[in-house]
Amino acid sequence: MLCTIQTRRPMLFRMTPLPGPSQQKIRPTQSVDSARIEAALLKVAVLVAEDPDFAPIFERLEAELVAAVKEESRMSEAQRRARALLAQKAIRATSSATCSKDAPLPYRSRSNR
Repeated sequence: MLCTIQTRRPMLFRMTPLPGPSQQKIRPTQSVDSARIEAALLKVAVLVAEDPDFAPIFERLEAELVAAVKEESRMSEAQRRARALLAQKAIRATSSATCSKDAPLPYRSRSNR
């Protein structure tokens, strides 16, 4: 007669294996600005001067720097346009309030009081 022995193992719920280094995705929590990329580019340039194996990293940083500068200029241009639009709307709102008889007291001319 064949007899099997069963051992009781505790049941583990909701256990998932930890991701290994190849499964982890590293994403920066904040965007990297062009100044940080430029600093990294200078550090890697020193490495490339000594060992050409670092050249792909140098090239990647160069491409990232171009993209970061382009994005920063795009954002600053959008911010400039947004501020101009707000200033234009504020001027219109102020000029319409000064001409109205229903405007609050500080904006009404003294001749209408």
